[in-house]
Amino acid sequence: MLSIIVSSYQPALFTALEKNIAETCGIPYELIKIDNPNLMGIFEAYNKGASAAIYDNLLFLHEDVEFRTKNWGIVLIESLKQKNAGIIGVLGSDYVPNVPFAWWDLYENNFSHYTQYEHGKLIGDYNLLEDKKVTVIDGVFMATTITVFEKFKFNEHLSGYHAYDIEFSINVAHYYQNMVTSKIKIAHFSYAVQTLDKDWMDKMIFCRQFYTVPNTQLVIKKKELYSFLKFFAYLKEFDFPKKNIIFLLLKYSKFSKIGLRGLITSYKIILKEILS
Repeated sequence: MLSIIVSSYQPALFTALEKNIAETCGIPYELIKIDNPNLMGIFEAYNKGASAAIYDNLLFLHEDVEFRTKNWGIVLIESLKQKNAGIIGVLGSDYVPNVPFAWWDLYENNFSHYTQYEHGKLIGDYNLLEDKKVTVIDGVFMATTITVFEKFKFNEHLSGYHAYDIEFSINVAHYYQNMVTSKIKIAHFSYAVQTLDKDWMDKMIFCRQFYTVPNTQLVIKKKELYSFLKFFAYLKEFDFPKKNIIFLLLKYSKFSKIGLRGLITSYKIILKEILS
Protein backbone atom coordinates (compact mmCIF):
# COMPACT_ATOMS: atom_id res chain seq x y z
CA MET A 1 0.00 0.00 0.00
CA LEU A 2 2.88 2.41 0.71
CA SER A 3 6.32 2.77 -0.85
CA ILE A 4 8.70 4.58 1.53
CA ILE A 5 11.73 6.06 -0.24
CA VAL A 6 14.83 7.10 1.69
CA SER A 7 18.02 8.66 0.36
CA SER A 8 20.50 7.18 2.83
CA TYR A 9 24.06 8.01 3.76
CA GLN A 10 24.16 7.13 7.46
CA PRO A 11 23.71 3.34 7.97
CA ALA A 12 23.05 3.56 11.71
CA LEU A 13 20.22 6.06 11.22
CA PHE A 14 18.67 3.98 8.46
CA THR A 15 18.78 0.83 10.60
CA ALA A 16 17.01 2.64 13.45
CA LEU A 17 14.42 4.05 11.05
CA GLU A 18 13.82 0.65 9.47
CA LYS A 19 13.06 -0.85 12.89
CA ASN A 20 10.85 2.08 13.89
CA ILE A 21 8.77 1.87 10.70
CA ALA A 22 8.27 -1.87 11.16
CA GLU A 23 6.95 -1.24 14.68
CA THR A 24 4.65 1.68 13.87
CA CYS A 25 3.47 1.76 10.24
CA GLY A 26 0.49 -0.57 10.57
CA ILE A 27 -0.04 -1.31 6.87
CA PRO A 28 1.76 -3.27 4.13
CA TYR A 29 4.72 -1.25 2.86
CA GLU A 30 8.04 -1.47 1.10
CA LEU A 31 11.13 0.43 2.19
CA ILE A 32 13.27 1.56 -0.73
CA LYS A 33 16.77 2.54 0.33
CA ILE A 34 18.81 4.57 -2.14
CA ASP A 35 22.42 4.50 -1.00
CA ASN A 36 23.60 8.03 -1.55
CA PRO A 37 26.94 8.99 0.05
CA ASN A 38 27.01 12.30 -1.85
CA LEU A 39 26.88 10.47 -5.19
CA MET A 40 23.73 12.22 -6.41
CA GLY A 41 21.33 14.98 -5.42
CA ILE A 42 18.47 13.95 -3.16
CA PHE A 43 15.98 14.75 -5.94
CA GLU A 44 17.73 12.27 -8.25
CA ALA A 45 17.73 9.62 -5.50
CA TYR A 46 14.02 10.18 -4.90
CA ASN A 47 13.16 9.95 -8.58
CA LYS A 48 15.18 6.75 -8.80
CA GLY A 49 13.39 5.29 -5.80
CA ALA A 50 9.95 6.26 -7.07
CA SER A 51 10.65 4.56 -10.41
CA ALA A 52 11.15 1.29 -8.51
CA ALA A 53 8.06 1.63 -6.28
CA ILE A 54 5.38 -1.08 -6.45
CA TYR A 55 2.66 0.83 -4.60
CA ASP A 56 0.53 3.80 -5.67
CA ASN A 57 1.25 5.79 -2.51
CA LEU A 58 4.72 7.26 -2.00
CA LEU A 59 6.46 8.67 1.06
CA PHE A 60 9.75 10.52 0.61
CA LEU A 61 11.39 10.49 4.02
CA HIS A 62 14.62 11.65 5.65
CA GLU A 63 16.44 8.92 7.58
CA ASP A 64 17.02 10.98 10.75
CA VAL A 65 13.43 10.70 11.98
CA GLU A 66 11.37 8.52 14.28
CA PHE A 67 7.61 7.95 14.13
CA ARG A 68 5.79 8.65 17.39
CA THR A 69 2.31 7.75 16.07
CA LYS A 70 1.15 4.13 16.01
CA ASN A 71 -0.50 2.90 12.81
CA TRP A 72 0.41 6.13 11.07
CA GLY A 73 0.31 4.38 7.69
CA ILE A 74 -3.46 3.93 7.98
CA VAL A 75 -3.88 7.65 8.67
CA LEU A 76 -1.62 8.60 5.77
CA ILE A 77 -3.43 6.45 3.21
CA GLU A 78 -6.77 7.92 4.27
CA SER A 79 -5.37 11.43 3.86
CA LEU A 80 -4.07 10.64 0.38
CA LYS A 81 -7.52 9.35 -0.59
CA GLN A 82 -9.07 12.76 0.01
CA LYS A 83 -10.36 14.63 -3.03
CA ASN A 84 -7.66 16.66 -4.78
CA ALA A 85 -4.97 15.56 -2.29
CA GLY A 86 -1.51 16.76 -3.30
CA ILE A 87 1.33 16.35 -0.80
CA ILE A 88 0.89 15.46 2.86
CA GLY A 89 3.62 16.70 5.20
CA VAL A 90 4.34 17.52 8.83
CA LEU A 91 5.81 21.01 8.28
CA GLY A 92 4.88 23.70 5.80
CA SER A 93 3.68 27.21 4.99
CA ASP A 94 0.62 28.70 3.31
CA TYR A 95 2.37 31.78 1.88
CA VAL A 96 4.90 32.04 -0.94
CA PRO A 97 6.70 35.40 -1.22
CA ASN A 98 8.08 36.74 -4.47
CA VAL A 99 11.71 36.48 -3.36
CA PRO A 100 13.72 33.29 -2.84
CA PHE A 101 12.82 32.31 0.70
CA ALA A 102 13.03 29.98 3.67
CA TRP A 103 9.48 28.72 4.21
CA TRP A 104 9.78 29.04 8.02
CA ASP A 105 10.61 32.77 8.05
CA LEU A 106 6.98 33.93 8.04
CA TYR A 107 6.11 32.55 11.45
CA GLU A 108 2.39 33.30 11.35
CA ASN A 109 2.05 31.32 8.11
CA ASN A 110 3.93 28.23 9.28
CA PHE A 111 2.35 25.02 10.52
CA SER A 112 4.25 22.19 12.17
CA HIS A 113 3.37 18.90 13.85
CA TYR A 114 6.59 17.28 15.00
CA THR A 115 9.28 17.22 17.68
CA GLN A 116 12.70 18.71 16.91
CA TYR A 117 16.01 17.64 18.47
CA GLU A 118 19.59 18.76 17.90
CA HIS A 119 22.52 16.72 19.26
CA GLY A 120 20.07 14.86 21.50
CA LYS A 121 18.65 18.06 22.99
CA LEU A 122 14.98 18.93 22.65
CA ILE A 123 14.62 22.11 20.58
CA GLY A 124 10.85 22.27 20.31
CA ASP A 125 7.63 20.27 20.34
CA TYR A 126 5.01 21.52 17.88
CA ASN A 127 1.40 20.38 17.79
CA LEU A 128 -1.57 21.12 15.58
CA LEU A 129 -5.18 20.57 16.61
CA GLU A 130 -6.31 20.12 13.00
CA ASP A 131 -4.91 19.62 9.53
CA LYS A 132 -3.77 22.80 7.77
CA LYS A 133 -3.95 23.62 4.07
CA VAL A 134 -0.57 24.83 2.85
CA THR A 135 1.40 25.53 -0.31
CA VAL A 136 4.95 24.60 0.69
CA ILE A 137 5.87 21.28 2.31
CA ASP A 138 9.20 20.65 4.02
CA GLY A 139 11.20 17.77 2.60
CA VAL A 140 11.64 15.83 5.84
CA PHE A 141 8.31 14.05 5.16
CA MET A 142 6.52 14.31 1.80
CA ALA A 143 3.76 11.85 0.93
CA THR A 144 1.85 11.81 -2.33
CA THR A 145 0.30 9.47 -4.88
CA ILE A 146 2.01 8.09 -7.93
CA THR A 147 -0.53 9.99 -10.06
CA VAL A 148 0.57 13.34 -8.63
CA PHE A 149 4.24 12.41 -8.64
CA GLU A 150 4.28 11.35 -12.29
CA LYS A 151 2.96 14.78 -13.31
CA PHE A 152 5.75 16.68 -11.57
CA LYS A 153 8.62 14.53 -10.23
CA PHE A 154 11.62 16.14 -8.59
CA ASN A 155 13.53 18.66 -10.66
CA GLU A 156 16.89 17.23 -11.72
CA HIS A 157 18.09 20.64 -12.90
CA LEU A 158 18.70 21.31 -9.21
CA SER A 159 21.72 19.96 -7.38
CA GLY A 160 22.67 18.89 -3.89
CA TYR A 161 20.15 18.70 -1.05
CA HIS A 162 18.39 22.06 -1.03
CA ALA A 163 15.30 23.59 -2.67
CA TYR A 164 13.90 20.38 -4.17
CA ASP A 165 10.98 20.36 -1.70
CA ILE A 166 10.06 24.02 -2.28
CA GLU A 167 10.00 23.69 -6.06
CA PHE A 168 8.16 20.36 -6.03
CA SER A 169 5.47 21.29 -3.50
CA ILE A 170 4.71 24.74 -4.95
CA ASN A 171 4.27 23.31 -8.44
CA VAL A 172 1.98 20.59 -7.09
CA ALA A 173 -0.02 23.25 -5.21
CA HIS A 174 -1.05 24.89 -8.48
CA TYR A 175 -3.25 21.87 -9.19
CA TYR A 176 -3.73 19.98 -5.91
CA GLN A 177 -4.20 20.74 -2.22
CA ASN A 178 -1.13 20.26 -0.02
CA MET A 179 -1.67 19.62 3.66
CA VAL A 180 0.20 19.55 6.96
CA THR A 181 -1.30 16.71 8.95
CA SER A 182 -2.15 16.92 12.62
CA LYS A 183 -2.54 13.14 12.89
CA ILE A 184 1.02 11.89 12.35
CA LYS A 185 3.80 12.87 14.75
CA ILE A 186 7.49 12.36 14.05
CA ALA A 187 10.67 13.30 15.85
CA HIS A 188 13.43 14.88 13.75
CA PHE A 189 17.02 14.63 14.93
CA SER A 190 18.86 17.27 12.90
CA TYR A 191 18.23 21.00 12.77
CA ALA A 192 18.45 22.43 9.25
CA VAL A 193 18.48 26.07 10.37
CA GLN A 194 21.92 25.48 11.87
CA THR A 195 23.36 24.51 8.47
CA LEU A 196 22.23 27.46 6.36
CA ASP A 197 25.05 28.92 4.27
CA LYS A 198 25.81 30.53 0.92
CA ASP A 199 25.32 27.24 -0.92
CA TRP A 200 21.81 26.99 0.52
CA MET A 201 20.98 30.55 -0.58
CA ASP A 202 22.46 29.94 -4.04
CA LYS A 203 20.13 26.95 -4.38
CA MET A 204 17.13 29.00 -3.28
CA ILE A 205 17.93 31.66 -5.89
CA PHE A 206 18.50 29.10 -8.65
CA CYS A 207 15.31 27.25 -7.72
CA ARG A 208 13.18 30.41 -8.02
CA GLN A 209 13.10 30.20 -11.82
CA PHE A 210 11.28 26.86 -11.68
CA TYR A 211 8.08 27.90 -9.90
CA THR A 212 5.54 30.72 -9.85
CA VAL A 213 3.49 32.00 -6.93
CA PRO A 214 0.01 30.40 -7.04
CA ASN A 215 -2.57 32.67 -8.68
CA THR A 216 -5.01 31.99 -5.85
CA GLN A 217 -2.70 33.54 -3.26
CA LEU A 218 -3.55 37.09 -2.27
CA VAL A 219 -0.57 39.45 -2.21
CA ILE A 220 0.09 40.77 1.30
CA LYS A 221 2.51 43.67 0.92
CA LYS A 222 3.58 43.59 4.58
CA LYS A 223 4.70 39.97 4.18
CA GLU A 224 6.36 40.71 0.86
CA LEU A 225 8.38 43.57 2.35
CA TYR A 226 9.41 41.48 5.35
CA SER A 227 10.50 38.66 3.02
CA PHE A 228 12.38 41.10 0.80
CA LEU A 229 14.29 42.47 3.80
CA LYS A 230 14.96 38.94 5.07
CA PHE A 231 16.29 37.99 1.64
CA PHE A 232 18.63 40.99 1.75
CA ALA A 233 19.78 39.94 5.23
CA TYR A 234 20.64 36.47 3.95
CA LEU A 235 22.64 37.93 1.05
CA LYS A 236 24.64 40.08 3.46
CA GLU A 237 25.07 37.31 6.03
CA PHE A 238 26.48 34.93 3.43
CA ASP A 239 28.79 37.55 1.90
CA PHE A 240 27.36 37.72 -1.59
CA PRO A 241 29.33 40.12 -3.83
CA LYS A 242 27.95 43.66 -3.82
CA LYS A 243 27.11 43.62 -7.54
CA ASN A 244 25.14 40.38 -7.08
CA ILE A 245 23.22 41.85 -4.16
CA ILE A 246 22.26 44.94 -6.17
CA PHE A 247 21.21 42.84 -9.17
CA LEU A 248 19.05 40.52 -7.04
CA LEU A 249 17.41 43.35 -5.10
CA LEU A 250 16.53 45.14 -8.33
CA LYS A 251 15.18 41.91 -9.77
CA TYR A 252 12.81 41.24 -6.87
CA SER A 253 11.73 44.79 -5.93
CA LYS A 254 8.40 44.69 -7.76
CA PHE A 255 5.93 47.48 -6.97
CA SER A 256 3.00 45.10 -7.48
CA LYS A 257 4.35 42.93 -4.69
CA ILE A 258 5.84 45.24 -2.08
CA GLY A 259 3.88 48.44 -2.73
CA LEU A 260 5.06 52.06 -2.63
CA ARG A 261 6.42 51.92 0.92
CA GLY A 262 8.28 48.72 0.12
CA LEU A 263 9.64 50.14 -3.11
CA ILE A 264 10.99 53.22 -1.34
CA THR A 265 12.55 51.05 1.37
CA SER A 266 14.10 48.68 -1.16
CA TYR A 267 15.62 51.46 -3.25
CA LYS A 268 17.10 53.12 -0.17
CA ILE A 269 18.82 49.81 0.57
CA ILE A 270 20.00 49.46 -3.03
CA LEU A 271 21.34 53.02 -3.08
CA LYS A 272 23.16 52.42 0.20
CA GLU A 273 24.75 49.29 -1.30
CA ILE A 274 25.87 51.22 -4.39
CA LEU A 275 27.39 54.04 -2.37
CA SER A 276 29.02 51.91 0.34
